[in-house]
Amino acid sequence: MINSLRKEKELRKKGFADKQIEETVAFLREKGVETVWDVQAAYDSGLFGLTERCSFGSHGLCCRNCNLGPCRLDGEDIPFHMKLAVPKTSRSTCGKTADQMVSGMFLQTVLRVTSAHVGHAIHVAKTFMKASEGSKNFPIKDEAKLYSVAKELGINTNGKQILEIAKEVGQKAMEDLVGPGEGPMNFALALAPKHIEKLVNAALIPQKGATETIVQGVHSTAQGMMSSTKHTLMSCLKFGVIDMIGLYIATQLQDILLGVPTPKESKIGMDTLEKDKVNILVHGHFPVLSEMVATYANKLEEKAKEAGAKGINVVGTCCTGTEVLVRLGIPMAGSTIMQELIVGTGLVDAVCVDVQCVYPSLSTITKGLHTRLITTMPELRMENDTYIEFTPETADIAATQIVEEAIAAYKERSAERAFLPKAKGHNLLGGFSVESLMSVLKTLNPEKPLKPLVDLIINGSIKGVAVIAGCLSSKIQTDMSFVTMAKELLKDNVLVLATGCAATACARHGLLTGEAKVYAGDSLRGVLDTLGKAAGLNDSIPPILHFGSCVDNSRCAVLASSIADYLDTSIDKLPLVASAAEHVVEKAAAIYMGVIALGITTHIGVTPKLGGSPYVINMLTKEMENITGSRLIIEIDPQESARAMINHIQKKRGELGI
Repeated sequence: MINSLRKEKELRKKGFADKQIEETVAFLREKGVETVWDVQAAYDSGLFGLTERCSFGSHGLCCRNCNLGPCRLDGEDIPFHMKLAVPKTSRSTCGKTADQMVSGMFLQTVLRVTSAHVGHAIHVAKTFMKASEGSKNFPIKDEAKLYSVAKELGINTNGKQILEIAKEVGQKAMEDLVGPGEGPMNFALALAPKHIEKLVNAALIPQKGATETIVQGVHSTAQGMMSSTKHTLMSCLKFGVIDMIGLYIATQLQDILLGVPTPKESKIGMDTLEKDKVNILVHGHFPVLSEMVATYANKLEEKAKEAGAKGINVVGTCCTGTEVLVRLGIPMAGSTIMQELIVGTGLVDAVCVDVQCVYPSLSTITKGLHTRLITTMPELRMENDTYIEFTPETADIAATQIVEEAIAAYKERSAERAFLPKAKGHNLLGGFSVESLMSVLKTLNPEKPLKPLVDLIINGSIKGVAVIAGCLSSKIQTDMSFVTMAKELLKDNVLVLATGCAATACARHGLLTGEAKVYAGDSLRGVLDTLGKAAGLNDSIPPILHFGSCVDNSRCAVLASSIADYLDTSIDKLPLVASAAEHVVEKAAAIYMGVIALGITTHIGVTPKLGGSPYVINMLTKEMENITGSRLIIEIDPQESARAMINHIQKKRGELGI
């Protein structure tokens, strides 16, 4: 793994690829404001590597769980000067070997994230149950989706009212998430393809009552508990599957509440902030809140004008931003890694956050500005925050207060402190979903909409499908792992689906428009033209289909499951591949373990904290294929990463005989 760390350093030496980021970082440095890139630079600045990130931590070879420690162990990739700081022992004080330490820390990471995604799903399910009771704040917007989900769950809808059906769907979701109940999760059975023999054989079918299973998992990581490395890694797979079902439940219920996304033209970039309007930045992952804020921003326009503004401008970042983009067309100011920059412009009057991926540094930045830092959920409180709790019952009141705080802050904004980069953002087409893709394919074959897509894969017009997902990192050249890989994949006629910050990175580099078809190979370009015409667009569909937020990775799983069933095979047999090339937050680990468990080989392009155990690395990158039919690819260089993904697709095509 030491070579991987060196490759990361070489990549980040290339500097910024996004001019808006470059300009804004320079401005904030003049103001004495530190950002994520400045902190990374501080780690790179010392002599002889003495200030670099901890080698033991980077390889997963440190443990501070119990008070016998903290303990650190040696490893073959630990630099020589750091080996002098290692005690002459091959185990921790309590007896953990390197394999046990690395795998145990990895399981803790996966568990934290699984609890985060299941927690998100519980928030949505509780809101959904209020909707089923006739909540004025949350009417059911997509009845067709409700009927579809009910059918997948085996609910008899004959003669039942909408709210009755919604209540049964919500009860099944709550049963899966918190219990009571026995047997496989209802939503897991709805998502699963026909052929799940590998999941069954590996005991990876998740059971009802995910929260109890998570408690058992956390218990297993306590001192003196789970110490079998193989069983620990199998637990990582199990919780990866639970995480994926948590995502799936959240997405399905959000679609019913808010509507299934459809393609929307919009924009991305910090120039979506408007100097003469009240700017509200929505940030996090819970779209029920952000949609309510957008609704009340429209209702309170006149109040903003009375304060001297020309109106209210809602923009997004992170997955909450993506959610309001794909349903409402609201523009995005930037990706999650840019949150310090967006707020640091001095043009954001209120940043409204819900859960996950919110940098604590926003507290420091907003202290020197007029900006209101508004937190809304008890799991996320911050220094210097204004807390306005969001609940289904008080959603309208909370949204009104949030918008009013932004209007009040606008009156205090300093024109001299305001900054916008000269570089311009990009147009984009976002908001694809399985349903919207199927509606396009139905124009080509109304009876069997999947047939045109599968036929194109079989005849090679589309070599395969790649999903790029997840965070953006300052440990490499930000954005460019995804952008470089995407261009290489497209050139080789691989259709690309993108979610989360991977999608926004591609959007900020102009890849989510029809014009970007120039990066596609000849046969894929023809497919894009055909689909664009079928969709009624003036141009091709984008070569990269924006499939939503990180929670919406489950949409990609639905599509994979549908294709597998159409071909009467299992997902691991398909020419599919995924990548979380710039993964940062713990959530990526649970997602990629869940994706691997489903049978999709997945690439990561930032060094995982696993290198201290050759056994763990071998298990994930090689032996896992014997269990799930898929594996983990670890490669830092974007060109080599794309080549590895294309080789995997080609291998699967060969195995299918196509």
